[in-house]
Amino acid sequence: MASEKTSFCIVKYVFFAFNVFIWLLGCGVLALGIWLQVNRGPFVSLLPAYSFLSASALCITAGAIILVVGFLGCCGAFLENQCMLIGYFVMVLLIFALEITAGTLGFVKKDEVQMLIKKELLSSIKTEYAPRVQNPDIEGWREIFDSLQLELQCCGVNNYTDWYNIQAWPDEARVPDSCCVEPATSCGQLDKSFWFDRGCLGEIEYWFVRNMYVLGVVGITVGVIQILGMVAAIVLFCYLRNRKFLL
Repeated sequence: MASEKTSFCIVKYVFFAFNVFIWLLGCGVLALGIWLQVNRGPFVSLLPAYSFLSASALCITAGAIILVVGFLGCCGAFLENQCMLIGYFVMVLLIFALEITAGTLGFVKKDEVQMLIKKELLSSIKTEYAPRVQNPDIEGWREIFDSLQLELQCCGVNNYTDWYNIQAWPDEARVPDSCCVEPATSCGQLDKSFWFDRGCLGEIEYWFVRNMYVLGVVGITVGVIQILGMVAAIVLFCYLRNRKFLL
């Protein structure tokens, strides 16, 4: 009986401390999302047609979900509330299932997703890139795309010709200055020998392949933590339901 009580207490307080951390993390992510939404800096979506994928929207959604999960875990453990523990288990299980589903669909429909992203990026380049327009959304999209080109040393989606004759400079075969090997004012109007010749879509794919090991480790770690959280919630629930001892 004493060993069971000790085991219960260890699981309870470790579970409680972990979910306090999760709750604080949720507060931080939610605050970051609200700050991004208010400021609308260079953190908008690269795909304007899918504004719900913007950094601010994703942070707010993720922060709210993490906040609720952490709250249920903390209160369920501290108050020894079986309903909250079951609610915690169900929410974490749903999140885990959605992650598995999204990963599977992304792998199976990889080519379709790639074509959709390519189409949206090309469309955005043609219509959204406007250096002289004072609009927070457009400015943010332009800044993040320029940063992407500078960081990955690429130009356009397929190559630099994607920038030719866009809405911002019709009838001109030029590129943004962020496409230049050595960025300088108006270098995008020079000869193509001054520009990166690789497209950004290929560079992004290469980045994912190059970091696949890290992404895999992160994914597995998150999955293991979620499974352990669900196991702990069920263990606490079973102890409380059976009422084998009193604290």
